[in-house]
Formats: sequence, C-alpha cells, structure tokens
Amino acid sequence: MFRKTASYLIRFIAHPKEASEEIAGDPRGVWAGFWFSLVFYFAYSIVALVYYLLNHLPVAKPFLTIPLEKWYLVQTFTTIPIGFAGMLSYSGLVYLLAKAAGGKGSFDATFASQNFTILTPWIFLTWLPEAFIAPILFFKGVHQVPWPAWVENLRVFVIPIAWMLAASVIALRRIHGINPALCFSIVVVSLVPMAAIMAVFIR
Repeated sequence: MFRKTASYLIRFIAHPKEASEEIAGDPRGVWAGFWFSLVFYFAYSIVALVYYLLNHLPVAKPFLTIPLEKWYLVQTFTTIPIGFAGMLSYSGLVYLLAKAAGGKGSFDATFASQNFTILTPWIFLTWLPEAFIAPILFFKGVHQVPWPAWVENLRVFVIPIAWMLAASVIALRRIHGINPALCFSIVVVSLVPMAAIMAVFIR
C-alpha cells in the first residue's frame, strides 16, 4: 500500500487528471487516500512535538484556553484526529454538493482524490520547511522567519492555496463530470468548515 500511495502522490503532482480517473476506478484507492492522510498528519504531529521540546510558542494566539507553553504538546496528540475530522467534513460536503449538482462519482473516489489534492501542496510548502528549517532556527533562539513577509505569504498562502484549488477542481471535474466553475464553487464552500476546524485546533 505504501508503494501505491507514493505512486498516486507522484501522479497527482505530475498528471492530476489521469491520477483522478485511475483512483476512481481503483477499489483500493480509498485506502491510498486514507494512508496518505494518516502519514501526513502523523508527520505533522512529530513537528508539533519537536516544537514543544524546543519551547516554541504559537505565533497566533489560540482560541482555546490551553497554556501557550503546552499548546504543541497537546497538538502532538490532537493533530491526527483533528486532521481526519477536517478532511472528512471537507470531502463529505464536496461529495454531497457534487451529487446534488448531478455528479456521477462515488464518495470513495471523492475522498481518496481530494486527500491527495488538498494535502500535497502543504508537504512541500509548509511541512518541509517547518520540519527541517524551523527547528534549526528555534534551536538557535530565532523564533521568526528570516525572510521577507511577502515570501512567507507566498509560501503559506498564495502558492499552496492556488495549487490546492486547481488540483481539487481538476479531480472533482474528472470524477463527477460537472463543469469547472461549479467544481470550483463546491471546493471553496466545502473548505470553509475544514478551515474553521483547523483554525481552532492547529497552529
């Protein structure tokens, strides 16, 4: 399953249309999406633990009344369940809206494909820097990024969100056969509850 999941990851980067069609016809495709999510959130839980051990505090004040110095310790254990809750809320809403719009795809294909399209950009643009660059800076006592704010905005917001939206629309279009504008609207609307969940629990 690891090899299959890695293969889908590469294909969703290089050929999202073909990958979407392939995973829709793969009876084990839903498990590839599940394992991809599990590995992704586990990797982020490790980052949270490292941040806690390096005494890093959240940059943005959390909504929850958890002491800042304990935030990343708590997030170590909540990242996986909260991550799955976010993805299930997103993919479930995507599926329901797509079916209401006349979509032909299954929930399994929707869930599997959207896991890859939603999470893949964040591997390269957030997880890698936060796992390998940020800990070095924290160890040196530097708790702010050493590059300009516009670069940070590109890294955290502009590029990954644009990539995520484009890939998700392509996958939804291929799996459900509805027009791109409608796919875009469905993806954007469905991201709202997921974003709300992440805003509360993830820093």
